[in-house]
Amino acid sequence: MKITGLEIMAFALPLRGHYGWRSLQSPIGRYAILRVTTDDGLVGLGEAPVLPDWGGEHGRYYGEDTTMVTHLVRKYFEPILIGSDPRAIKELLPRMDSVVRGFPYTKAMIESALLDLAGRAAGVPVYQLLGGAARMRIPVCHTVGLAPPEDAARLSAEVVEDGIRTLQIKASGDFAADLAVMKAVRHAVGDKIRIYPDVNRGYRTPKDAIAAIEAMHAEAGICMIEQPVEGSEAMAQVTASVRVPVMADEGCWSPQDAIEAVRRKSADILSIYYTKASGLLRSMQIGAIASAAGMPVNVNGSLEAGVGNAANLHLAAALEGNVLPAVIAVTTLQGREQTRVGGVFYTDDVISEPFHYADGCLSVPTGPGLGVDLDPAKIAKYRIA
Repeated sequence: MKITGLEIMAFALPLRGHYGWRSLQSPIGRYAILRVTTDDGLVGLGEAPVLPDWGGEHGRYYGEDTTMVTHLVRKYFEPILIGSDPRAIKELLPRMDSVVRGFPYTKAMIESALLDLAGRAAGVPVYQLLGGAARMRIPVCHTVGLAPPEDAARLSAEVVEDGIRTLQIKASGDFAADLAVMKAVRHAVGDKIRIYPDVNRGYRTPKDAIAAIEAMHAEAGICMIEQPVEGSEAMAQVTASVRVPVMADEGCWSPQDAIEAVRRKSADILSIYYTKASGLLRSMQIGAIASAAGMPVNVNGSLEAGVGNAANLHLAAALEGNVLPAVIAVTTLQGREQTRVGGVFYTDDVISEPFHYADGCLSVPTGPGLGVDLDPAKIAKYRIA
């Protein structure tokens, strides 16, 4: 089997409502999708949910957009991929790394398409290529964007009505404002729902973070905190000083970052994006490091569309150890909605079938490869380049 063609497409999906976090400047919902075709007629899909203004700590990793993704594929990666066997992933990934350093979202999109092709060729789902499924139903954690206390509380209550039991609440980095939001959410959802703030590195110092976390734990019952400060030393100081678990997000992109987090004790939990890690294979390496260290993980992301969410679900299925509820969107097709607001960030998508949702969980697709196909009518409707 040989790769004969690559098609890169950009899309903009319709938003359900406003959503943002502390450092976000560009709107969500813009994606690049890659179609890789082979000489025997198979098609593999990958997605890059790119944001130009989001990256890692201290500029170690940086944003991408659809123009960058398209340029990288056409100029650098297409010459490597055309004529290659798409199943030779461990040969192709180092070759891509050798011609372009960085740009993990673009590389993750390509690796996803290759795994999709490998699964389709073998007649098995991608999670089987990753070692099999440890679970087939993935609990969803809904992320609530930056909002005033009353708005965050109202949305949180609606999400809970849709069956979701864990809420990530975006925080501003302002202690008083964050405490007010968390208290309002706790009052709205009751004591049995797990809630936690994601500060996106927003607190200036470890001491500021420690004071805020202790107050939110005491007055709002938060179950953990996500990326309160920037830098491994600051994260380690916070982790050692607070009673709730601390999760690293911007501080953990690669397997090497995961080793550093374990060594420095800069987090209790690692947040894994298949896009941050340059793909599912390296995401599994991060998961193995966390599992060996006795650390939970969660599957997080950039609010992917349907193709990206398929990759998220296969990853969440295959990871070993303690996998917390995942920040995976409930992919919604217009007229076939499964929730009102829970997990919904876009009112439509470009895939042909949604992932089954019930009782706060998404089911992992079981078809060959990623188990998703594109809808030609939606492609025409939402394509922007």
